[in-house]
Amino acid sequence: MPLIGAEAAAASLAAFLSSAILCAYLTDRIGIAIAPFAILAVAAAIAAAIWLWLRSHAASDPPAFAGFALIAAGTFGWLMFRARPDFLPTGTGSDLAHHLALLGYIEQHWRLVHDAAMGAYLGEMIDYTPGAHLLTAMAGAWLRRDALHVVHAVVSLTVALKCGLVFLIARRLMPDGVPRVPFAAVAVLLLWLPYVFFAGSFMEQSFLSQVVSELFAVAMWWALVVWDETPSAELLALFGLFGVAAFLTWPLWIGPLVLTLAAIVLLHRERSWKQRLQDLTIAVGPIALVAAAYALQRKVYGFDMVHAVGFAVWPTPRTLTWPFIFLSVPAFVWSLRRARTRIAAVLFLAVLLQAAALIVTGLNRGATTPYLTLKMAYLAIYPLAVSGAVLMAMAWGEVMRSPADTPRWVWLTVIASTLGVLVQALHTVAYPPAHKPVVTQPVFLAGDWARTHVPPACVDYLVADGYTGYWLHLAVLGNPRAAGRALENDTFEPSKAIVRWILPAGLPYAIAGDFDALPRDIRTSVDVLARFGPAAVVQRRGSATCADQK
Repeated sequence: MPLIGAEAAAASLAAFLSSAILCAYLTDRIGIAIAPFAILAVAAAIAAAIWLWLRSHAASDPPAFAGFALIAAGTFGWLMFRARPDFLPTGTGSDLAHHLALLGYIEQHWRLVHDAAMGAYLGEMIDYTPGAHLLTAMAGAWLRRDALHVVHAVVSLTVALKCGLVFLIARRLMPDGVPRVPFAAVAVLLLWLPYVFFAGSFMEQSFLSQVVSELFAVAMWWALVVWDETPSAELLALFGLFGVAAFLTWPLWIGPLVLTLAAIVLLHRERSWKQRLQDLTIAVGPIALVAAAYALQRKVYGFDMVHAVGFAVWPTPRTLTWPFIFLSVPAFVWSLRRARTRIAAVLFLAVLLQAAALIVTGLNRGATTPYLTLKMAYLAIYPLAVSGAVLMAMAWGEVMRSPADTPRWVWLTVIASTLGVLVQALHTVAYPPAHKPVVTQPVFLAGDWARTHVPPACVDYLVADGYTGYWLHLAVLGNPRAAGRALENDTFEPSKAIVRWILPAGLPYAIAGDFDALPRDIRTSVDVLARFGPAAVVQRRGSATCADQK
């Protein structure tokens, strides 16, 4: 099947984002400050060259291009709509504050962290692969906005493009004789069934780097799908470019994609061993070089994650949903037996293999929970969704080939199962789980004012969510993460903060998330220094103490 214009556009956009990340990293690697607009020009030139090359080999397919554009634009619009009116990050958890702290450092210095002493402020983030942070900081500069206010849009853009690539992959794997575009769109709809592993991974759980890296992982998969049909060195070079960006953003996705690459290359027995070795070198060589360069300069966080602990959603019938399970399991088994869809099954098996390896290595390194193994479920949904859509298309095609000979119960089963899955997916899109973000514009404005008008170390947090206080403390006010009040369990506990401000002689200043909702005893015993809608910066009347004040 020839390339089409939609694939040329999708690959070029992914190449632009990949090139921007790579150029920013290499600029810092040679000791030069990152110049966002220079990198914009270089990345745009690379993307344009890739577009011209791909477009010269691409056929016109207006329905597919329209489907790709509608899916990408619709996904982006939905994700932005959910973050209105301020379009700030919508998730929660400590990870959000850590990501925003590193983002703020890059935006301030236009360099990665090279001073080990910054570990007191950023923790493990000084060694964290910074692809998503580099991309967001540069996007903020390009748009003349601060990075905090563009991070949700950047992540949403990568999710939208990822959905477009899933659509294009599914279209390629569809059986002959079925309407490719509608059933390829079904693959994207199926992703909404396991919502917490799809949009919830950043809308709720704040796995920002992981989600951005998923775009590059899916782009690697797309390049491999096309190569599986028509092998070429250029497609493998694209695989390597996307792989470099995936590594620099969140390295854990590299393993399953490289395993899938190796399996697919080895299955092409019409190619000599020399050709297959060259294929692997072209695809994996750039990733290996960048990984080695990164490891020589700093500890690669992804290499040391096998004993990490943290929160990740367990893949259960409740989180995956029964319709997704009932469809994906037979779809995976069926795709193993079909040459065109084997690449989806191989990717899923590679994900399972890495998940098993992470359990073993994690236990050997002292991990107490299968944290990273659970993370592999976030990638597994993509080959399963594509396989599920292809199986639905196959069943529909079989029924339509001989409608007169098909028993009525088969008709009813195919129609009911198809409609049932689509209705469930559309219901999730229309009625997603409610969430209450910890980052809001009024609180941000209050924190930004406090940062420049009062001692940041002497500010308390009268907010409804402890993660809001944690974000203010680290990312907005710039307090150290490994010293002072950040090490005290009660610092970010909302109920304990209320008690501290009812009692005398506490910290002199506080940021209130909703001043009017505070207890009357507090409202009548403080002076409001600045007000930003419901949020306020207040000062205690009477005696106050701040042990951290210099």
